[in-house]
Formats: sequence, structure tokens, C-alpha cells
Amino acid sequence: MIPAGCTNTVSGFWPTSGTGSIASLPATPNNFFSPIASFGYSYNGVARLDHQFSDKHHLYLRWFGGQGSQTAPLGGSPALGTASSNLAYYFEVAPLHVHNASAVLNSAISSRLTNQFLFGANYFNQVFNDANSSFDTKAMKLFLSPDASINGKPILGAPNIRISGFEQTGLTAPAGRSDLTWHLTDIISYTMGAHQLRFGGEGRQAHLNEFYHRRGTGRFVFNGSQGPWACSGDPTCALADFLAGKVAGGPLDPNTTGSTIAVGNPERWVVVNAFNLFFQDGWQITRKLNLNFGLRYEYFGPLHSDKKDIAVFIPGTGFRVQGAGLDSVFPPDKNNFAPRVGFAYQPTGRPDLVVRGGIGVFFDQINLNPFLDFRPPIAASQGIQGNAFGATPVSTYSRSGYNWDAVQAGGASIFPGVKPCSDPNCAAPTDPKGLSAYSVSQNFRTPYFYNYNLQVEKGLGNAVVLQVGYVGSQGRKLNLVSQINQQNSAGVFITFPNFGNVLQLNSIGTSNYNSLQTTLRLRACHGLSSQFAYTWSHALDEISQYRATVVDDASNPKLDYGNGDFDTRHLFTVNFTYDVPKARWATSGWSDRLVNGWQVSGVINLHSGQPYDQVRSYLNLIGNPFAGVDHKFSAANGGTIWVNPAAFCDPNAVDPITKLTDPGCPGSTFGNVARNKFYGPNFKDVDLSVIKNIAITERVKIQLRADMFNLFNRINLASGVGSVAAGGSFSPSYNTCTEDFVAHRCKDGVGFGQVFDTIGDFNGAPGLGPGEQFNMQLVAKIIF
Repeated sequence: MIPAGCTNTVSGFWPTSGTGSIASLPATPNNFFSPIASFGYSYNGVARLDHQFSDKHHLYLRWFGGQGSQTAPLGGSPALGTASSNLAYYFEVAPLHVHNASAVLNSAISSRLTNQFLFGANYFNQVFNDANSSFDTKAMKLFLSPDASINGKPILGAPNIRISGFEQTGLTAPAGRSDLTWHLTDIISYTMGAHQLRFGGEGRQAHLNEFYHRRGTGRFVFNGSQGPWACSGDPTCALADFLAGKVAGGPLDPNTTGSTIAVGNPERWVVVNAFNLFFQDGWQITRKLNLNFGLRYEYFGPLHSDKKDIAVFIPGTGFRVQGAGLDSVFPPDKNNFAPRVGFAYQPTGRPDLVVRGGIGVFFDQINLNPFLDFRPPIAASQGIQGNAFGATPVSTYSRSGYNWDAVQAGGASIFPGVKPCSDPNCAAPTDPKGLSAYSVSQNFRTPYFYNYNLQVEKGLGNAVVLQVGYVGSQGRKLNLVSQINQQNSAGVFITFPNFGNVLQLNSIGTSNYNSLQTTLRLRACHGLSSQFAYTWSHALDEISQYRATVVDDASNPKLDYGNGDFDTRHLFTVNFTYDVPKARWATSGWSDRLVNGWQVSGVINLHSGQPYDQVRSYLNLIGNPFAGVDHKFSAANGGTIWVNPAAFCDPNAVDPITKLTDPGCPGSTFGNVARNKFYGPNFKDVDLSVIKNIAITERVKIQLRADMFNLFNRINLASGVGSVAAGGSFSPSYNTCTEDFVAHRCKDGVGFGQVFDTIGDFNGAPGLGPGEQFNMQLVAKIIF
């Protein structure tokens, strides 16, 4: 029921001619799959020079250079804030240039003293955009903003238009980075009796130029909530909203941000300095016992820029600009001492039984992505470059519940241009109100880990070795991002009333990993070599991803503590190689080449599934989620029903008649289901290779091989973050629960609890290789 005369001039964002056209398709679900293949190339070169100055000094020089590009659909990863599309217009194009150079000078100063000096430099440049980035949105009568520009020129490319149940457009906004990192390292080794001493240090500097225009072309959501045809879970209603230009959100859909854009110049040039010093002693205490201990000091400086264009929001102070009144983005962390100790012990004095163990503190390089490319799941600044203050301000706007044609009447734009704040707290009468801001905690510290292990290795005869061990890790001062501008029950921001969402990067996260790791190795025995490995492990944390995820409750980050995104409880692998015995009768040249020289190898990989809720689902658990679910693949359903919708209810769902939440589903707005409580599908794969080696001469041979992947053609469904869509109306990831206000449970809304994809396609690498449908490659090699 679309109003008479309704037209939409932006339909040109969908291909209607040529290869990949959607014209004349049948009006049925899942009616399109792109006939256009992914494309990529890579050209690389390597050069190496060795020079022996004398018997004491040797110089090694190496250079690697490469360039290439890839045009392919994005992997659908909520963890990275990305989606995928079958439309070739919105395949991602990512040209890349890489250069790496290194120099190593080894010097034997005496029989007991050696020195190694290293220099290394790495250059990386990559840009991203849609395959078709030629769209002029203003010419198509979609006037986004007078400041939707790059270097003063309008940004070309489609906006990210999300029509529920349909393909998205404009998945890759113009973005890129160019960085150069170099280091100088010197290591001295000295032998003194039973001690093997090593000490040295390194200086490192990184230069990064990032130009991420994320949200520069805007994002618009159409979900079927706005027109008189309003309905939930029906893609036709969402399409009707789009054709009528009715953007989601507002009073009719208060939990959805209908549209957002970031305008201004987000390009930033930053530098990071780092250095370390270390000392280590390997001490052979007795013939049975070896002790290794040492101390390392690490310094990772805050990012900085001499352009004085990095503005940081500091609660209680407001915006401050690094280099112009603020020394650094956060105070430098100068107390990073990392002791380590390990041992190896032969209890019986025989080499067939060894006990090894160790514990140490390890500091981690501070990741720049949360500072400059956070990709928030809510309408907020992408990083500190998205703040509306300083020399090159960026304004991030959001707007909901409107008709995008109506607001452009008279030549107006949907969003205004850049509106910087003159006051650090945007308190001046002429300053904009309601803009988002990005903060870095002034207590931000370098993340570190306690890593420890205890291993027992036992030889069983001459051919078998068994190793059993415990491996653990504790992470501290990990990145967490919180929304610190609290709202009241009416949705009004109260902590910082001049702003909208204020994100703060903190270092208050923790992680916990424990595992039992076992390995059984069979050395070459009658032509057979193999290894069996089994790992039981458990990983817990508040947030596993370093970007695109915000903790649910800024005042209680531990609310999100649960199974880690990559928690894999059980992992079993087998690999083997078998040299087929030679036939003694095949002695002639041709018979020997045909019958002998065969080899068979294989890999078996079995592991349990991974959790699928990156953040809390905002649902209540009211039953067994796996009752009545057989986990069988159904082509009719387009996938597999993994969890039963009737086992959940949505405490935040609002009855369209009473305008009240469901009294039959009471409780906290966060729901009672812990983050990552349930797990997705497991993975099973058997790969087999048949190899034939043919000797031509003593130094030359031909190798023919057939590599078969997923030998038994097992359907490996997607697992991990986002693989199962199950969330309530307040969930930032998925809203797939359609509440039944009579039965007080979720109905099957937009694919609630279903898995629609296979693991390869889900991770952005469909079609070939382990775990995909049965596939084979034939290989011929000349080895000389």
C-alpha cells in the first residue's frame, strides 16, 4: 500500500542493466545471486644480499616489495562492523602496496661474546571503496550535507542504505591508511661459565596517516515501522518505507537510529614512539636442571601529532587539543617492568622425561584502531578524529523518524554542515548541541598479560612422544569502550547535557584463559609420521573485540563478563603422512616411476562451536533453547534453526496496543541471558592429499598431487559472533524477537535463532579450501 505517485530517485543505486542486473527478477525471496566473480592479483618481488666482511662480521640485507588489489564481497562480520552483499556494485575494492626492508649485522667479537644489530622498516598503504564509487548523491536528489566532502570535493559513492530483509548499498565508505614503521635493535650475547647471558634494547617509531571517512556518505535504515502499513518482520513493509522515503526511528521506533553521518575532515597524521630494554640469563644449574630468567622494560608512548588537530574529550574539562594545551592524549605509562622465569628439568636424568614450565609478564603494543577507527555500533564518533573541536573538526549527526524527500524541500540538505564547538564543553550559545564526542580515559594504561604453563613430555619407545600440559593466561588493562553520557527514563542525556552519545576508551578490561593441551607425536615409523592433538580450553572476558563493541552498562562493565567470542572448548586435530612402500619388482625405469614414489597425507580437524552473542542479547530465558530443535540443514528454510524462539521473551518489547512492556516477561532491561552463553555449530573437516614424486635426475623431480578438501562433503555452518541472530528490541546487534504478548514469548520474527550461512562465506572466503563443500585441486610442481 504505497501512496499514489510515490517515486524514489535513488533507485539507481541498484544495478538495472548489464551483468549483475536485478531487473526483471521474480518477486520472490532470495531471488538474486551475483554472477560476477571476485577478482584479485598480487605482484611481489624479493631481493637479498649477503656479505662476509671477515670471519667475524657478516651482513645480511633483504627487501620485499609487493602490490595488488582485491575486488570481493565483504565477509559478513558484526565483530568488524561489516556486512556483505551479492551486488557487484558493493564489492569492496582494496588496492595494497607493501615494502619491507631489513639489515642484520652479526659480529663474533670473541669466542664468548657476539653482537647482533638489526634495522628494519615496513611501509604499508591500502585504500578501500565500493566497486562502483561513482554515484553523485546530490545529482540523484539526495543532498546529504554541504560538508560531505573530501579535500573540498563532494564525496562520491552510495550511502549505506539498509532495507530490512534486502541487500545493502554503500558498504565501503572511502577510507584508507598509509604507515611507515622503523626500528633499531641491538642484542648482545655473552657466555660465562654455566650462564648464557643476553641483553639489549630496541627503539621503534611508527608514522600513520589515516583517512577513514566512515559514515562520510551517511547511513539510512528502513525497517517497515514508519508507514500506515507498519509491520515487523516483513521485508515488504521495509521496502515500502524505502519507496516512500520514510527513514526509521523516532516515536514510532524509538530504539532505532534511523540515519547518521560524519562530516568534516577526519584525516590525521600521527606518530608513536616506543622502546624497550631487556636482560636474560640461561643458567645450566645442573645436568638435569636449566633455569631461564630475565627482566624486560617496555615503553609505548601515546600517539601524537605536530599538526595540533587531535581533540580529546576529558570529562570535567571538555575538549582539549594535543599539542595546544594538552601534552598527550593520555598520560604516558612508564612503569612497565616485565619479569619472566622458566625452567626445564629431567627428573630421572634420562632425555625421555622432561618437565618444563614458566611464567612471565608481557606488555602489549597499544592498538591504534580504537583511537582512530573504532566503528561504533551506535550513532557516535568513530574515534578522536571525529570530535567537533580544534583545527579540523568533524561533526557526527543522527536523525530519526522523518521523510528524506520532505526535509530536502527548497534545496535543504538532510544533515547540516560542520558545526564546531568554540567552548570546550559546547556550552557557548552558538555552539551545536547534541553532537557525539570521543574520550580517552586519563587513566589509560598499557595492556599486559600473565602467561604461564607447565608441560610434561615423555618418550614412549623410540618413535612416540607424549606431551601433556596446562597453559593459562590472565589479561589486565584491556581496552573497553563505554557510553558515559547517561540518560534518564525519557531518553534525555543528563551527564553531559550539551552532547549526545559520549564514548570513552578505557583500559579496565580483563581476560582469563585456561587450557589442557595434549599432543601425541609418532616419528617416522614404517613410512608413517603423524600427530594427534587435543585441547580443552575456556576463555572469559568482558569484551573480546578491540572495536565496534560498547559495554552494555558503563557503570558496571562486569555485567558483560562471560565466555570470550573465540572460546572453543574442544579442539581435536590429526595430521599424518604415509610413504607407500616401494614395490621391489618395479626395477625398470618406467615401472619404478609409475609404481613407486607415492605418498598419502591428510588432516582431520574437529572442534566445538563458538559463542554467537558479542554483547548481551537483552532477552530473558524462559525455557530450553534447544528443545525440539534437530539442527538439521533445511534448504526450504534457507539454513538451520539453531535455537528455539519460544525459549526466550523480550522484556523491552512494547505492545503496540497497550503501549506497555509485556507483563509476562518482567525483569531487567538487560535481560537474564549472559553474554555468549550459548554456542553455534561445530566444525568437522577431513582433507586428503595423494602425492606422486617422479625422479627425473638426481637433482630434479616432478611432483603431482591431488588435494581433496572436506572429503565427506560435510555442511559446516557458520559459528561465532553473529552466526545466530537472536536478540531483543534493545540489542545493538540484532532485533529478531517478535514478542507474542499472549504467550509471552518470542515468535519467529526475522529469522530468530537461525543460521543462514556456511563458515567460509560467513568469514569472507567462500567456495574453496577446508570446511567448504567438497573441492579438489590438482597440482604439478618441478622441484630442483
